Amino acid sequence: MLEQISIADFQPHLNETFSIRFTPEATHPAQLTQVTPWSHGSDKYRQPFTLELETDLKGQYYLQGMFVLVHPEHGDLELFMVPIGPGGNGMRYEVVFS
Repeated sequence: MLEQISIADFQPHLNETFSIRFTPEATHPAQLTQVTPWSHGSDKYRQPFTLELETDLKGQYYLQGMFVLVHPEHGDLELFMVPIGPGGNGMRYEVVFS
């Protein structure tokens, strides 16, 4: 499933709110704040890109790891997410598709 995901699956959803399931008991809203194509990459697979999501987590955050992003068309996507620092509303997470 993930091998079929491309930047086009996220660009129309910029600034929309997704959900991230960090644990079975902890799901938080997350706004898709950036969808950034890389300037280089392989034409054989897909253009690499990065997502940035800002959660409502203030004063706490989850360490990097595999978490579930709920996508409006593709459903549950298990992705590796890295906390990259606080934003205006909460902790920001980065996801890289290479």
